[in-house]
Amino acid sequence: MAVYTQLSHTQVSGYLGPFNLGELVTFKGISGGVENTNYFVTTQQSGQPKHEYVLTLFEDLGYEELPYFVALTEHLVKREIIVPAPLRDESGVALKKLAERPALLFPRFGGDHLPRSAITPQACATIGAQLGAMHKAGEDFDLHRQAHRGPTWWNELGPRAAQCISQEDASLLLNAIQAYQDMLQDNADLPTSVIHGDLFHDNALFDGPNFSAIIDVYNACNDFMLYDVAVTVNDWCITADGHIRDDLYTALTEAYHEVRPFTTTEANYWSMMLQTAAMRFWLSRLETYHGLDNHHREEGVTVLKDPDAIRDILMLRHQHQHPLPH
Repeated sequence: MAVYTQLSHTQVSGYLGPFNLGELVTFKGISGGVENTNYFVTTQQSGQPKHEYVLTLFEDLGYEELPYFVALTEHLVKREIIVPAPLRDESGVALKKLAERPALLFPRFGGDHLPRSAITPQACATIGAQLGAMHKAGEDFDLHRQAHRGPTWWNELGPRAAQCISQEDASLLLNAIQAYQDMLQDNADLPTSVIHGDLFHDNALFDGPNFSAIIDVYNACNDFMLYDVAVTVNDWCITADGHIRDDLYTALTEAYHEVRPFTTTEANYWSMMLQTAAMRFWLSRLETYHGLDNHHREEGVTVLKDPDAIRDILMLRHQHQHPLPH
C-alpha cells in the first residue's frame, strides 16, 4: 500500500473546512500509488447525500511545480477533456499544504481501471480518441514544462543503471538512449503538445464498459505527441509477454489518427519512439529497484515493479516493426 504520509481525522477535517463540503464522514488510504499519497474522502452536508473526493499529497513534486498541473487540468476540462481538476476553496485557492506536503482535493470519478484481461479493442479505440483530443486541446495551453524524467534524466541515470544489469541488457539500454539522441541531432520535425506521459491502463477509469476519466497527469509536460502514443501503445496493446496485439493496436492507433492524424515524419520515427518509450519506463523501474534515486521511504511501502517486464518490451520493439495508420 503506497500511503507514505499517514493522516488523522483531525488533519483531514481541518483541511476540508474552507471548502464548505460538510462534515468529514470517512477517509481511507488508496493502495496502488507509487509517487503520491492518496485518500478517498467522504463528506456530508446535514440532510444531504454523501459526496466523495480524492485527497492527494505530493511526495515528489514540489509546491512550486504544482500550479502548472492545476492550470493544465482546468484548461483541459474547459475543452471537454475528462480529467480531474482540483476543487477551489471559498477563497478560490486550490493548492494548499497538509502534513508539510503540497495537497490538492479532487472530485472522485466513478469506475476503476480495467484489468489487463478486460482491455478490448473498443476500450483501446476510446483511449486512442481521448489521447488525440487531449493532444489537440493542449496545443494552445500557454504554460510550458519539461519532462522531469526526460532526456536529461535518462542521460544521467542510464550509465549508472547500466552498471547494475548484465552487459547485454546494458547495451540494449544505452543503445536505446543513443538512438533518441541521434533523432534529436537529426532535428526531426515531430509535432509537440502537452502530453500525458504516463497513460498506462491503470491511469484511465471505466465504469463497466463506459469511459469515465483519464487520471494522474503528473508526468504531463511539453513533448513529442508521438512519444505519448508510444507509451500508451506499449501498455494498452500488448499480450502478457509484451508482444503487440494487432486488434488492440489497430483500434488505438486508428482512433487516434482520426482525431489527430499522424505525419509522415512521425511514421518514419515510430519504431524508434516505441523503443524510447519502453526504455524510459524500464529505466524508471531500474532506478527504484536498485535504489538509484534519493527517496527514503518506509521499508515495505514503496511498490517495486519488475524491471525485466519492460526490458522484454524494449527487446520486442527492437525486433519487430509496427506501421502507423496513414
